Formats: sequence, C-alpha cells, structure tokens
Amino acid sequence: MTNPLRSRGGTWHAATRRSARSRSRIGWLAAACVAGALLLVWGLWATGVIFSGPVPLPASGVDAPVNAGDWAMAGRDPAHTAAVPSHDGLKGEDLWRFETPHPLSAAPAVSGGQIFLGTGDDRIVALDAATGDLLWERQLTTVTVTTPAVTPDAVYVAVRDGLLLAVDRQDGTELWRFQADGASFASPAVYRGVVYAGSWNGTLYAVDAENGRLLWTFRADGSVVAPPAFQGDLMALAVDDGLVYVLDLITGRKRLIFDTLNALAESPVFTGEYFLIGTGRGRLAAVDWTKLEYPFERAFRSWRQQFVVWGLQAEPPLPKGLVWGRVLSRDSALSGPAVLDGVAYAGSRDGRLHAVSVADGALLWEYDTGALIHSAPAAAGRSVHIGNDAGEVHVVDRVTGELDRIVRTGVPLTGRIVVTERGLYVTSGETGTLIALR
Repeated sequence: MTNPLRSRGGTWHAATRRSARSRSRIGWLAAACVAGALLLVWGLWATGVIFSGPVPLPASGVDAPVNAGDWAMAGRDPAHTAAVPSHDGLKGEDLWRFETPHPLSAAPAVSGGQIFLGTGDDRIVALDAATGDLLWERQLTTVTVTTPAVTPDAVYVAVRDGLLLAVDRQDGTELWRFQADGASFASPAVYRGVVYAGSWNGTLYAVDAENGRLLWTFRADGSVVAPPAFQGDLMALAVDDGLVYVLDLITGRKRLIFDTLNALAESPVFTGEYFLIGTGRGRLAAVDWTKLEYPFERAFRSWRQQFVVWGLQAEPPLPKGLVWGRVLSRDSALSGPAVLDGVAYAGSRDGRLHAVSVADGALLWEYDTGALIHSAPAAAGRSVHIGNDAGEVHVVDRVTGELDRIVRTGVPLTGRIVVTERGLYVTSGETGTLIALR
C-alpha cells in the first residue's frame, strides 16, 4: 500500500524540480534575449545607424564647379564619372603645348578658363586655357604627383611629403596649409565645404576647405592612393589592398566594406544605386552601395571561404553588395572608368577600350587602339576619348564603338584625358608635356 505522505512529498519535490528547471530556462532565455539586444544595439551603433553623432561641420559648403568649361578635380565631378554630357566634338587641332623639364605624373584641373597643373620640378602652375601662357607659379616643398582640386576662390594641392596646401586661384598666394602624417599619392577632392586628402599610412583626412581645420579622420586597412567619390551623404574610398569603403558623411562611419580581392589604384565611380570599380587584374565590378554590412559579416564570409578550401562548400561566398563582375582583360590593369548614359568605358593596359552596360555588365563593344594604354578615358557628347603609348588620341563613337578619328601628338600619353567645352587636355608623363587640343 502506497504511503500517501510519501506520494504527496514525491509529487511536491518533482513539481519543485520542474519549476526550477522552468525558471532556469526562462532565465537563460531572458539572458540570451538581453545579450542579443545588446549585440544588436552595438552593431547598429558600430555601423552608424543609431546613437552616432554628426561629424563636425565645415565653415562653408563650397564645391568644385561642374560646368561645361570645368574639370575642376580628378574625375571631373563628385561621383567621378569623367564625363561631359554635351560636347561638340574634337577637331584634332593643336592649340598649344606647355613643356616642363621633368615628368608629369597627373592630369591638370581646368576651371573658369584657367588650368592648374602640378609639375615634376616641385611647382604648381596656373595657365591660360586658351593660350597656354603662364599666369602664375608657386614653388612647393617637394614634388606633387596628384591633380589639384579647384573651387571658385582656391586651389588645393596634395604634395608628396603629406602637405595639403590651399592657395588663391588668382595669384597663388598661400591661404592655409595642413600637414598629414604620411606621404600623399592621392589627389584631393572637395565636397560640401570639405577637402578630403588620403595618405599612404591609410588615413583619410577631412579638412575644412575654408580654413584648413581638421574636422575628422578615417583609418583604412591599406594605403589611400586615389581620391574618394561622393553621392549624396555617402563617400566611397578605395585603398591599395583591394578594399572599397562606403562611409556615411554625416557620421563618418562605415556602411559597407567591399573586397575586390585585387590591388586598386583608381577611384570608385558612383552611378545611381551602384558604384563601379576597376581592378589591377582587368576586372570591372558593380556594387550595390545601398547594402548595409553588419558586424561579424566579414568574419562569417572568411570562415565560409575556409570551408571552400577544406572542401566543405563548393563555391566561395559572394562579397556583400556585388551586383556583377566582368573580366575585361586578364592580368591587365584597368583604368578608372568613365560613365555616361548607363554605359561604362574602361581602358586596359593591353591597348583596348571596353564599353560595358552598367545595368547588367554586358559587354557592348571593344575597340583596339593598337598600343599599350597608360591613360584613362573621358566621355564627352557622342564620343569617348582615350590616349595610348604611341602618342595617339583615339576618338571613338560611344554607341557603335567605331573609330571617328585619331589625333597624333608625337609623345606617349599617360594621364587621364581631360575634356571641357574649350578643348581636350592630355599629359605625357615621359616627356613632361601638357598638350591642348580642340
């Protein structure tokens, strides 16, 4: 016969144990929920979605002008499209030539009938765009290998020793100077009152264009060798180790990191909801910049790549934001693309010019210039222009890919083609010559 007291006691102890286990599970679940909530809040804070105060504001909202007669900084406009929508075409006539005793490492900036050029003999010069006459010159601390950035009142020059110098555009008088910690090989860019200057040590400096005051910095995992591109409140920055950072200009925080897996030496180009980037291995990629990367996503992708190495996964994971990628020339570096009317135009070192649809990466046409290309194209009106090592400027129909004309300069062409309504400007790094054509 069962003892009722023992039965009731056993039932009570079992119920107590079940209740304790239930409370324990609830406690663990609550702790997990709290930890998940804290991790989510930290992730949103780390990516700048919430709880991120604005970066300091500049004293003005000055920009580099983007009129028909302007190519006022590298890439021409904030998005770095290197394109002039309306243009009457190139006749191929020599206007003038400006000779320097040392190689020219970068293209000029053009604005308001003036040309601003950094020379290989440690100078910044201003020339009359119509005649090539010297308007003024200023001696620098050392050589500059970058394209100046120009606003209505000032010219900004990044010098190789890390000096960022602002001078009056009318006479070259110094306005202010800012000294970065590392060498400068990236052209400066001006956007919404801020001068952005990259350093070899991986730091991007945001400096007030009005007074040279440092506003904020961003540290990348690689050397900054090309200027950033801008669209709205976003900036895309490429570094030499293959990463492209998309930053929020309001907070200064990262939104996305895209890994091209190849060395980079050119700027991204914004076009709609994508940015385009060309690599040192002949690949052009389109990336959806609207994608937001959360903490640990890059680590998860790295682990999944290891699964491929171990044979546990057939295909490597796609980088976050990748829309399409196209190999245009294997093992041959691509220039920074020019983008106009939904088409990207990129030159490859092997001498070819490629036209690619921005929407889906389809190859529309290819054109062979017949010589190596160390220049970068510019799109203008109906044409796209590209220079080559044979000293030729090839003017190609943007729609059909057929040759319109060849202009022979007699010197190897190495700098990006610069086009305005007044003419076309191209440099020869080898001979130190700036050539103006119309």
